[in-house]
Amino acid sequence: MAAKNPEQGLKFEIVTDPEFRTVHIDGAIVTLNPNFGQLALTYDQPEFKINQNGDIYTDKVQKRVILDARLSPEAFKALACTMMEHVQQYDEWLKQQK
Repeated sequence: MAAKNPEQGLKFEIVTDPEFRTVHIDGAIVTLNPNFGQLALTYDQPEFKINQNGDIYTDKVQKRVILDARLSPEAFKALACTMMEHVQQYDEWLKQQK
């Protein structure tokens, strides 16, 4: 669809999806092949138990997938490059802190 006034150009707006929420993650499952890229964000959840003498222990950790994003290989690569730019900026910041 063409803009009503070509000088104004196309406008983009960032809005929050009604199902938006903030979550903390500690891992990812990543796949890239000629058909698609996959970025599944995860967190580890220990399953705690109490033994007969009252000690708490765990013998199982669940890796819970909270988002499974599928991207084209091109979009996956663009996202990876953007993330690496941020990592490089962070590394430079860390060097300046020493």
